[in-house]
Amino acid sequence: MSDATIDLGAVLTEEEDFGLPQEPHIGQHMTAEVFGQLPKFSRKYELLNGEVIMAPSGMYHDEIVINLGSALRTFAHRNKLGKVYASSVGYRLSEKDLISPDISFVNEARLDGGESPDGYGQFSPDLAVEIVSPNDRAVEIEQKINLYLSHGTTLVWVIHPRQKTATIYRIDGTSQRISENDSFDGEAVLPGFVCKLSDIL
Repeated sequence: MSDATIDLGAVLTEEEDFGLPQEPHIGQHMTAEVFGQLPKFSRKYELLNGEVIMAPSGMYHDEIVINLGSALRTFAHRNKLGKVYASSVGYRLSEKDLISPDISFVNEARLDGGESPDGYGQFSPDLAVEIVSPNDRAVEIEQKINLYLSHGTTLVWVIHPRQKTATIYRIDGTSQRISENDSFDGEAVLPGFVCKLSDIL
């Protein structure tokens, strides 16, 4: 029998020895291609301008996601308009940007055969919804709004839960701020969809 010993601690701390991917760190730079090959981790990451950012959310945030997402999904499905996606779906908008709106909608005509692809969307959604959390940086929200619109998103809804307000941004450059007693309007993206802000908060 050999007297040789193995330092298991040294072996197990080197994840690459097992071919396991390293979890990205905030501020790390990479391309969308490399980022897109990473598996899902317990925390939600996005790639904004080539830099890894983390998009954590709390329970109230997710409650709003479910409330609005359910209303959008029911309407879109009933009217055969397209697909509604949750925040785990990523959209690769450039070599430096792979982002995940909290809720998104894609018209059925833009999906091959009307079906969702297995991988990331290689386009911008028709509607993107961002729900602002306390830890979100205003500059990153602004960057994401501009990215969506510059890549063809028709409507962007940014919801501020604590202020009970939302801002609607349109591809034509106009914007509109609404209060809790006002309603979202699907406009040309989801014709006929109306949802009062207070109903989802």
